[in-house]
Parts: sequence; structure tokens; C-alpha cells
Amino acid sequence: MASKEDRDNFFKCLVEMGTVEKPFLGKMVAIAPLGQDTEFNFTLPKGKGSNMWYGLMSWLGNKGYEVVKVEETLDVSAVDQGYYALTQRNKDELEGKIKQGLASVSQAVADYELIAHDWRKYEGFLKMIKTGDEHSLRATFVDEVDISTGNNAIKTAIARWPTMIADFMRLGSDKDGKLKEETDVNNISKELGISKAEAVLLSTKQRLYIDWKQRFGSEVENRCRRILALKNSRELTINEYREWLRPIVAKHKMYQEGLSKNPTGTAFSAFSSPGQATSNNNIEIWAWQPMIGIVGRTGTMELVEKEFAIEPYDDVIKENLIFAEKSVVEDGKFPTIKKMHPWIDKDWVDGAAKDIKGSQMKKDELYYAFLRMYYERVVGRNIDGSEYEDLTFHPTMYFFSQNSLLALLLHHKALQKEFDDYIDQLIGVSNNNGKKPEAELNDIIAKWKGEEKKVEAKKKAFDLGPLNKDAKSSWKKVNKVFNFNFTFSRMGPYEHNFMDRIATPYLATEGVDFWNVLKKNLMDGAGVGK
Repeated sequence: MASKEDRDNFFKCLVEMGTVEKPFLGKMVAIAPLGQDTEFNFTLPKGKGSNMWYGLMSWLGNKGYEVVKVEETLDVSAVDQGYYALTQRNKDELEGKIKQGLASVSQAVADYELIAHDWRKYEGFLKMIKTGDEHSLRATFVDEVDISTGNNAIKTAIARWPTMIADFMRLGSDKDGKLKEETDVNNISKELGISKAEAVLLSTKQRLYIDWKQRFGSEVENRCRRILALKNSRELTINEYREWLRPIVAKHKMYQEGLSKNPTGTAFSAFSSPGQATSNNNIEIWAWQPMIGIVGRTGTMELVEKEFAIEPYDDVIKENLIFAEKSVVEDGKFPTIKKMHPWIDKDWVDGAAKDIKGSQMKKDELYYAFLRMYYERVVGRNIDGSEYEDLTFHPTMYFFSQNSLLALLLHHKALQKEFDDYIDQLIGVSNNNGKKPEAELNDIIAKWKGEEKKVEAKKKAFDLGPLNKDAKSSWKKVNKVFNFNFTFSRMGPYEHNFMDRIATPYLATEGVDFWNVLKKNLMDGAGVGK
């Protein structure tokens, strides 16, 4: 899992690509304004610092920022017996709930596996029936049904008629299908070229097989429907346990024993000691909101895609920030999303980007104010019994174009996915597809029959995807031939004039928010400068 150091370097990578006099400015914007990356430290009476933090979170929400917590850790020294006992008891309770939940999940998974075993068995039978696999059905009849007739079984008759099994299979394999329902002894003897004695036995077995297939077919489908419903019910139960365990595991992961998380961090190295009663709480939050745009620069052209005027999930971030193995600046020393999360692939990123654009971004807004806040809180008790809070705030205000923001939110979504995978590993399950048994059963049957290909063909008949996909590349070829040097072809669709188009209208406005963070919520809250 990506560390705070990885995130620090990823932010640096963004700034090195998209700020003033950097190679990608205009194709993206990522600026850390001068003077808006300050560190503040306050030592206050116990409780006052916590009020400041909650006040800041409330202010951000009221201001219109969307806030997400990226990481939180907690470490409590055993010397502070009261607080340590309280947190340790809470931790033990969480561990007990996790163990209880895992035991319940284990039983649910065991039940699920038994049901899944039955499903796989009857799924095979149903596939034979629905796809008309006569050979497999007859083999099943010989091996599992007719064998119970004892000395009259086909397998025992091969001592007298060595080709008995082959002849029985031939009854269901002729090309015209005339013999599949044939029970007349003379016809069987004539068509197969066998003795009447053998034909009598085959006629009897044919009647038994036809009757068995009719009764077996209807029963298998009903049983498959019941098993599938029960299987999905168990899957849903397991997923409910998964959702129930998620917040409990998340809380438990925040507790850190001793220096296990960050032995060199500011708060840990300065305050953690087995001889001092302290607790350390570290939180990283991201907050962002769109900024009111100014009139677009003259000469900019951009092909409109989907619902966004300028597509944020563009080739710049795909090729340089998401899928690249190393960054394109500073000799590749900065991590990319692929470097921090090697498991990502195009399908996952495409889905995650679509979800982010639909829920966390505004389609008409090109630029965002972005606050990254790292908060270190140390609560200590002195030998004389007095208590204090030492607070360190690391706020940094960034100015991002929408594609830069999308890259960051993809990283955050990858962190969430890794936590979900951690929960799945604990309970050993995967997500249910959510389909009802009837619909799922129909999909499975359609897949066997190849009918899903017909559905896909109908969809593709009206699909203009390739035209949309190739539109930009085609335009680039035309532009190259006729030398249409529009602004976007050189500088990209975003602002690239730093002083006139970015610094004055945007960064000055953003500075007001940063000052409010410092003055109203931090400095005034701490009683500094009054």
C-alpha cells in the first residue's frame, strides 16, 4: 500500500509537470502557490486543540469543500494508564468483534461451498439438457442411472454384446435424429445392423432413457433454480458480514502499537517514549471545491467528448500519471499511480474514472482549489498531573485543473480498493454480481447456446464507438497536413499564461480561503495574534 512518502512525491510530480515554466502547463495545471504551504504548531490545554480540528472540518463543509480522510493512525503510551486502558479496552473489543464476525463468516462460507458444490453438479446436468448434448446425457444415464439395474445394466451386457454401449450411444448420435426417439425393435435392429436379441435390450433401455430424460430435465431446472437462489442468499449473507466488518476493521487499523507506523515522523520521534504518558493521533485529509472560471482564452479549440466540455480523463494523465511505470519529470524519481498500485489495469481505471466524474467532480468546472492537510496531535500528561495538547498543522493549498484532480482521486480510490481487498482477504469472499437467480440462470443458458453473441451484435450495429475513438487522432492527421496551428495543439486546453490568466484571477481568490484556514480556524482558535 502506498505510504505518505509516496503521496508526498506524487504531489511533487504533479507540480513538476503542470506549474509555471514546466513542460505540461496548459495540458494540465498543478500549482502549489507560494506562501500557502505553511506549518503551524500550537501547545494548548487539553481539549482545545480537538475543538480547533472539528471546527476546521465544519468550516470546510460549510464553505462547500468536499472532504475525504486519506489516513489516520493512533498510538497511546502505556504510561497514561487511564487513556491507555480506555483505548486498549476499545481495541480489545474491536478485536473480539472481528473474531466473532470472522467465525460467522467462516460458517457462512462453509455453507456456501456445500451449496456451490451442488450447483456445479446440477449446472453440468442442466447444460447437457439445454444444449441438447445427447452424448453426455446418455453417458450420464449409463454411468449413474442404468448401472442400478444390476445384471440387466448395459455395462454388464457387454460380456455378451461388446458393442452394446457404443450401440446405445449411436441411438442418440445419428445426424437426422431419427433414432433418438426410436423404440421399435425391428427398426433398431435394421438401422444399427445388430441382432434382434440386442435390439430388444436396447429398445428397453431407450424407453427407460426417454422417460428418465423427461422427468430428469424438468427436475434439474427446478432444482438449479432453488440451489441458485440459496447460493446467492449465502453470498449476500457473506457480503453483509463484509460490510459490517468494514468500519470495525478500519477503526482497528488506526491503532498502532509503539512506533510501528512511522518511527521517524515528527510527532513520533519528538514525543513517543516508554517513560512519558502520551498519545499520538495523525490524520491526513483532502478537501477540494470548484473555482468560478473566467472566460476561456481566445483560439482554444477542443473536441467535445461525452458530458464534459474538456475530458478530464485524457491522454496526458493516462500516459504520464496513471499507467506509466515512472514519471516523465526529474528522471523518473517520482511515483505514478501504476507504481504505487501495480495491480491496476485499464478496465478498473476506466470504471473508477467514470465513477469519480459522476460523483466527485463538476462537469462544467475546469479548475479546483485543493487543500491537503496533515494533522499531528500529541496529548501528554506531565509528572505534576497537568495535561496538554501539542498540535502541528501542515496545510498546503493547491490549484488544480480537472485532469490533475482526477489523477489524485484515482489514487484515493485505489487506496479504498486496497482496503476492500484487505477485508475480502480476511473473510475469503468476493463481491456478488447482484443478479436475481432467474436472470442469472437465463444468462448462463444463453451463454451456453451462444445467444449472447446475437445480443452483442445488435448492440454493435448501432455503436459508433470507433468513430468517436478515432475522432481526435483523425483531426490530428488533418491538422498535420493542413498546418492548422490552433492554440490547443501547442499548449493544451487549459490555461498556460501564468501571470495574467492564473495568478491574478485564481490564485488570489484561493489565497483568501487559505488565509481563512489559518486565521479564522487555526490562529484565532489558538488565540494567536489577538
